[in-house]
Amino acid sequence: MNEHVIVALVATKGLEDFLENSLAGLTRVGVDPGIVHVGRPDNAAETIDPIILKAGAVVHSFVEFGQPSPRAMPERYFDYGTEPFIAVNWEKVRYIRWLLDRYHHVVYADLDVGWIADPLWYLDAVAKFFPLAFQTEALRRFPPVLCWGFLSALSSNTTRTLLDTMLWDYDARPRDQPPVDEQNTLDAMIAKNPSFLGNVYLLPEGLFVNGIGYRHLLNEPAAAAPVHGKIEPFVFHANWTVGLADKRKLMAQTGTWLLNTD
Repeated sequence: MNEHVIVALVATKGLEDFLENSLAGLTRVGVDPGIVHVGRPDNAAETIDPIILKAGAVVHSFVEFGQPSPRAMPERYFDYGTEPFIAVNWEKVRYIRWLLDRYHHVVYADLDVGWIADPLWYLDAVAKFFPLAFQTEALRRFPPVLCWGFLSALSSNTTRTLLDTMLWDYDARPRDQPPVDEQNTLDAMIAKNPSFLGNVYLLPEGLFVNGIGYRHLLNEPAAAAPVHGKIEPFVFHANWTVGLADKRKLMAQTGTWLLNTD
């Protein structure tokens, strides 16, 4: 078991520029690319691997952690909520579970997460008390909605059992039934047993900003009265908007898209 923290990403065909932007962001905030592990299906190797290797990160094929048919992975990006999108997200869960057999602490981020400051020291401190930490969706409800686009997972019995249970549920689901994504699966589990939240640290929305909170990263309009202090986020997650073009626009507006937009 490797004791150091790693960052895990997943990249499929059509996400080449988002992968490049994510790796550039990690480097900008001082994260060693040697601890960044990128999982990808074999059908994306030709375009994804050169980006990973150029950055000095680590490549993992989906085949390594049990995906039996790389041909089942999409040939292009599909939007949130579609069946191909859900299929990729379950391979993400399988990937995190596989990594937790090899690394003590895994921080996972979607590729539409912009890196503003290095959060690993903060998440390492959290992991001393909570085996799981999730970004939340800023909804007026309890239990809260945990976001699988950014999470911290310690290799503990609690974490491994949770992921095993979720994967068993997904794999056992009849193929003629509509798929349920990993976020809704966990949401249903917590609704039945809210006490599970005792294992989860809810990441502050001012530090781990979701798409609804994009205004935290804008300088205008100015406050009507003096405000002493400011929000200093670690990351910005461009969720709550659908489609790659709109995600690029939102990340560019918040200063987290680092590539040339021309």
